[in-house]
Amino acid sequence: MLSDYLKKKTEIYHKEIEEKLESNKLFNSTFTDKNYYKMLQVNHVFLKSYEDSIKQFLTEKDLKNLALTKLNKLQLIEKDIQELGIEPQMANKQFELESRAEAIGALYVIEGSMLGGNVIAKTLKKYPFLENKSFNYFGHYGENLGQIWKNFINYINQEFTTEEEKQQVFQGAKKAYEDLISFA
Repeated sequence: MLSDYLKKKTEIYHKEIEEKLESNKLFNSTFTDKNYYKMLQVNHVFLKSYEDSIKQFLTEKDLKNLALTKLNKLQLIEKDIQELGIEPQMANKQFELESRAEAIGALYVIEGSMLGGNVIAKTLKKYPFLENKSFNYFGHYGENLGQIWKNFINYINQEFTTEEEKQQVFQGAKKAYEDLISFA
């Protein structure tokens, strides 16, 4: 299945971005406001660089089947940045994806980050400097996160079944992870 293939093939990139963003500090009480701001800024540049490219390749079928997936996360993260009064980093360019499969791969990276986002939001609310913040981006799926992720995974597993398609989806995920890492 595509989801198992992607999980295995992108594990190294996932670990690298966690290291660069010092996500481990979140759970050992050494996370600071600067860590959170960097996390937001990196994800902001990433979304600004990829969101429109992803949308241009999604079909009507994709949009219908991924209706629960919020495809406008850029607005959410910009609300958080504005609420905190931090300067957003500028995106140097719009990254171009080459196919629907690559767009789904990049979307896999975004949606996968939402899995940790719920935990991040709950943990961050315990920090005094963030206890009254909204967490529009990391917490936006709330209790629906599990179902939205399952729906996403089931759909991509059904849509991309050949080895060539799996490789193309992985290429999109790889590009997205490499760019996300370069922003950090």
